[in-house]
Amino acid sequence: AAMSCLAKLAAAPGAGRRTHELVAAALRRVGSASASTSSPAVPRGRTAGGRHESHHRRRPHPQLQRRLARASAAADVDTDAILESYLDDAQMDRVRTFATTLLEKNKVMNLTGALTVDEVLGRHVADSLALIPAIERALDAGASSRRPGAKIRVMDVGSGAGFPGMALAIARPTWEVTLLDTLQKRTSFLDAAATECGVDNVRTLWSRAEDAGKVGAVHREAYDVVTARAVAELRVLAELCVPLVRVGGAFVAMKNSLASTEGETSAAAGAIETLGGTPFVANEVRSVGPDGELRTAVVSVKERATPDKYPRRAGMPNKRPL
Repeated sequence: AAMSCLAKLAAAPGAGRRTHELVAAALRRVGSASASTSSPAVPRGRTAGGRHESHHRRRPHPQLQRRLARASAAADVDTDAILESYLDDAQMDRVRTFATTLLEKNKVMNLTGALTVDEVLGRHVADSLALIPAIERALDAGASSRRPGAKIRVMDVGSGAGFPGMALAIARPTWEVTLLDTLQKRTSFLDAAATECGVDNVRTLWSRAEDAGKVGAVHREAYDVVTARAVAELRVLAELCVPLVRVGGAFVAMKNSLASTEGETSAAAGAIETLGGTPFVANEVRSVGPDGELRTAVVSVKERATPDKYPRRAGMPNKRPL
């Protein structure tokens, strides 16, 4: 079509020499572009003349194909849809109130890098809610070992600004959620924020996880699920969290992409076995991590009691990981 239009322009009454030159140049460019798109490229290092060898288009490396697939899946994550799927209007009001309270406190205390309510909802609340399917699968798997009529007890280790624990408590009001943090000013904030939001199924615990999980402590092996989000590597997290999980319960950690987590899960295989958990199972969740790929829920079900020697004294899990 382009070539036909150019030919008509050249044949038009009054077309001068300069017009003919320009049209001829344009026709050459169009013809060259057409040939390059319709003919296969000559393989690098070979000439077009003489002996012709068949060429094969190089297929993407399988690892690259997987990365492209994950990137495509990450691009499809809709945080608004995640929020709407887990929160009714009243619950949405509560998370917005919590986000507002968080941002106000953030002016005098370093709690989050988010600057707006919508940022808190997208970066933190939706990310936390994306753990719910993994948690509920673990709860279903351990239902037979839970006392009939007993409330589901969840602990969030290293809760920080309240994620994922506060979001889980708002989305699942029948769960009893304990937010553990080592800084009293953070647990004081979370207590005040829960009151401000009207969330009555949240408790806070100012403690180190090593102290909360030691033999004789009321929190040892007392929770159906223990969660952690962006706290430490899995070898360390396992020793901090698994002693708090009841036998039949589960440890659920939020991590970055599957690829970046493979090394951690492999390195922590011995630790989770020692502490009484089943081998880690990692599955992608509907949330995007800082690397731009889907995040991962790493789960271990506790099948036997943790030996009395674990957790070791405060600081040792980080200093000398299992």
